[in-house]
Amino acid sequence: MTLSGLPVVIIVSAGLFAIGLAGLIARNDLIKMVMGLEFLGKAVCLLFILGGYMSGETGVSQAVVFTLIAIEAVIAGVALALVILLKRAWKTFDSEIIFRIIRGGDQ
Repeated sequence: MTLSGLPVVIIVSAGLFAIGLAGLIARNDLIKMVMGLEFLGKAVCLLFILGGYMSGETGVSQAVVFTLIAIEAVIAGVALALVILLKRAWKTFDSEIIFRIIRGGDQ
């Protein structure tokens, strides 16, 4: 990779991070929240790889990223299982409706 490609990687990573953060902040749909969490993880992985390239320690950064990908897969599986359980219990993916029902408000 040349030095002219570094800003592109940083911009792509920042874009992924912004999309993921927006997905988490919007808080309407539980599936979108899980997808936002995955986008955040991919942005961090990309920055770890870039940092390893810049410091000359690509092996270490790749090992960290592989571990991070494995952890993300487990988190995504557990999160999606919880979303499916919430969908079965409350018949909706909308977190606002679920919170309103739990607090005792009208449906």
